[in-house]
Amino acid sequence: MDICNILKYDRSLYPGKAVFFYKTKDNDFIPLEADINKIRGPKAGFTEAFTPQFSPKKLAPQDLTHNNILTLEECYVPPNVEHVYCRFSLRVQANSLKPSGCSDPKVFSLLKELATVFTDSGGYKELATRYCRNILLGTWLWRNQNTGNTEIEIKTSSGNSYKIRNTRKVAWESSWPSEDQNVLNELSDEMQNALIDPNIFWSADITAKIETAFCQEIYPSQILSDKPAQGDASKQFVKTKCIDGRYAVSFNSVKVGAALQSIDDWWDEDADKRLRVHEFGADKELSVTRRPPDSGRNFYHLLKNTEQYIDELNVKNTTTKYTINSNIYYMFSVLIKGGLFQKKLESKKG
Repeated sequence: MDICNILKYDRSLYPGKAVFFYKTKDNDFIPLEADINKIRGPKAGFTEAFTPQFSPKKLAPQDLTHNNILTLEECYVPPNVEHVYCRFSLRVQANSLKPSGCSDPKVFSLLKELATVFTDSGGYKELATRYCRNILLGTWLWRNQNTGNTEIEIKTSSGNSYKIRNTRKVAWESSWPSEDQNVLNELSDEMQNALIDPNIFWSADITAKIETAFCQEIYPSQILSDKPAQGDASKQFVKTKCIDGRYAVSFNSVKVGAALQSIDDWWDEDADKRLRVHEFGADKELSVTRRPPDSGRNFYHLLKNTEQYIDELNVKNTTTKYTINSNIYYMFSVLIKGGLFQKKLESKKG
């Protein structure tokens, strides 16, 4: 199958902001706020003392003892608060079943057929299980996972409620206790149904209850800004304005989504990490692509194999001996992520 000039998919996962708050005996929602502090930043960087050629700069003895005054936002748990909460909502829609825009009717038909046989093969169950595992593990809490015991509760639009009592007792690679495994199975069944049925409008409300130490530091999303305005903090957090006018520190929806989509361990047989789903397998930690353009493992090369994958899945649906090709799982994880996948329209030479 050739990639056409217009090809796009709407995303299927719609997370909201994840908002931090705490509770008291009198109030179930008190926004966790940021503080603005001025600190003395030491001059201890490489460029302060050396040239790019690693030659020492000509400095006076006292030059590196001076400080830069920095204005930063920081966030700490208030004294005598034992638990901090972080809550977000997630909507799931069946948008990977067909393109939302396609300039070639044949390509549209093939991709729609691929989704149909993938659905019949039960492929969406594996993807839903991976997304739900990240939800239940609290992967979306990022650095805030490194704290005390954490309980995660999920309430779904189906009227069901699920709970993992302690994320520290489960891990991605390990076998889960039967109670937690049942939660994962049932929650992923709900998500799978939402991914394959356009008539289901499914959402979940997810809350983490984090056990904290005294005045522990909390790490929300940071605002990316090239140059802060005069007098503004150089490090600022993402915030959500509450109805009382206060601002709760938060994760932006993109960061939550990135955590949920950290499921790609198909990029190599000996993969030692799960990557956020990306067309070229971007490994941000090492600044490399695990599915480079010349590898044949990137999304665009695999997309051209659509007809082959349809035949493979049709075989799978007639025998119990066939397991779904990991490349197909990866392809659909990208389609669930959504995006523009067309090739650039080439200009005609006169």
